Amino acid sequence: MLHDIAIIGAGPAGLTASIYLKRAGFDPLLLERNKVGGVLLNANLVENYPGFPGGIRGEALVQLFKKQLALTGIDVRKAEVKKVLKEEFFHLDTSEGELLSRSVIVATGTMPKKIKIDGQSQFIEKKVFYEIRDIPSIKREEKFIIIGGGDAAFDYALNLSKEECTVDIIFRSQEPKSLPLLVDRVKKNPKIHIFPNTSPTLLEEEDDYLIIKCNSDGDEITLVSDYLLIACGKVANLEVLPDRLSKDLKVKENGETEIDGLFLIGDVRRGCKRQVGIAVGDGLLAAMAVTAFLKGGNAQ
Repeated sequence: MLHDIAIIGAGPAGLTASIYLKRAGFDPLLLERNKVGGVLLNANLVENYPGFPGGIRGEALVQLFKKQLALTGIDVRKAEVKKVLKEEFFHLDTSEGELLSRSVIVATGTMPKKIKIDGQSQFIEKKVFYEIRDIPSIKREEKFIIIGGGDAAFDYALNLSKEECTVDIIFRSQEPKSLPLLVDRVKKNPKIHIFPNTSPTLLEEEDDYLIIKCNSDGDEITLVSDYLLIACGKVANLEVLPDRLSKDLKVKENGETEIDGLFLIGDVRRGCKRQVGIAVGDGLLAAMAVTAFLKGGNAQ
């Protein structure tokens, strides 16, 4: 079966594009390998998205998005896209087999920067995670350690504290690099403690607890937790594109690339400008361009 449009990624950008295209008379194929909502599921409080005075939790906003998808009649297909190749049409190599499409929107977002700590390999996806959304279940009063001094680390900490968890944040620099607003909230939160000038050196396990040995201002300290979250930045997730395409791919403001029918939107192309509002705008611009492409052969 040849599809008109395949959208890879069901975060805010991909969701917005699919809703627009459905209303424009198309039947978009929306593919998601993980959970609908993307990294928005990690967000403690979204405060700069219009329509929600006082902000809204990321998970709650995702539920509203999912409700709108259902009302619009869009199904999200659970499938991992491994590679996208262009011949006469786009060939999508997926976990559900090969799919063909006239156009493709890549809205795959970002993936965490990986770091190496001695002993960590045996704990990955068991006690060590890069995303809150990947933790199977969070119980009240569990203990977390977060590595990172940026917005994500401080937002994760605030999110976990609402589950009555206690959190230690460790980072290498003297001062955090997070927004002053988030830093202020963390410092006022009795369940969160920060450790500047601190780097992890070794992970061990004892009595089902994670033991994190760290260098802190030249001294060795030991921290104990149930889980470790690593929040040391993100990079664009372009793994679905061959290396020859992803390295120097030029993208216009509407997401259009020099490859006819291929569009990149949202966090996958925005660098540090990872905002829900920007992702939604990207989704709309690309959907309009895809509509023009499918109807007339060229995106405007």
